[in-house]
Amino acid sequence: MDKTENKSELIKLIIVYAVDLAIMIGLSYALPNLAPNMPIIAKAALIYILLLVPVIVYAIKKGDCTAEAFGFRKIKVSTFFFTILLSIVSAPMYMFANVLSQLVVPNVLIQNMDNLMGDSMGASFIAMAVFAPIAEEIICRGFFTNRLKKTVPFAAAAVISAVMFGLLHLNINQFCYTLVLGIIFAYVNKASGSIFTSIIMHFLVNASNIGIVLLAQKTLQNMGMDLAETAETSRQNAGAMIFAVVFYGILAIISFFLSRKVIRAIAKREGNE
Repeated sequence: MDKTENKSELIKLIIVYAVDLAIMIGLSYALPNLAPNMPIIAKAALIYILLLVPVIVYAIKKGDCTAEAFGFRKIKVSTFFFTILLSIVSAPMYMFANVLSQLVVPNVLIQNMDNLMGDSMGASFIAMAVFAPIAEEIICRGFFTNRLKKTVPFAAAAVISAVMFGLLHLNINQFCYTLVLGIIFAYVNKASGSIFTSIIMHFLVNASNIGIVLLAQKTLQNMGMDLAETAETSRQNAGAMIFAVVFYGILAIISFFLSRKVIRAIAKREGNE
């Protein structure tokens, strides 16, 4: 593409994203009022289907609405296990962003856990750990990252699509750590040449976070304590928050270098060095 075509394509992608963001904002206000008792799995299905429509329509109009265009390519078995390893070693980076955001805002997942788990636990898990990773990765990495990298340098494409990913969550707390995750997801996909790696990571991140929060909630309930109140009390403790920021900050630096090594190992195995 020349500069004029790049600019035109970039504008079109921004418009597609604006439509998706408008859908997300509209549904976040409409569903609680119009369908307050809708099961979470139905709500998630509706949201993600509607979010997928603009990107699929655009891909069809461009004539490349294929699995290959969205990054669905096979990965090696070794890449699968290295992706799991990356999910572990990269965790301190997004945890640091999560803690940093809580200097100004509460932890959204913890504060809304009762609402998120209002239906059956199994349905909530499917919505958050299965539907979300697949749909969000198709939209943010399969569509936006893969198309942006044709118009801007890959680093810019990774950051822009990560910002898009973060904004779709509609709150500062999740924006901060999903921004970090979005960049990691983009780079691991570049290394593997496949969207399957970010889907795997996204699933592991969401599933582990849900599991940890549920375990903490159950433990505190047995002690006669409330998770949301305990978390907010801790957040209001300046000393505890400073310690957490410093602790996770140090781990995040170590995590960054370890993650680079794992991503390079994935690239080597997939022939994308």
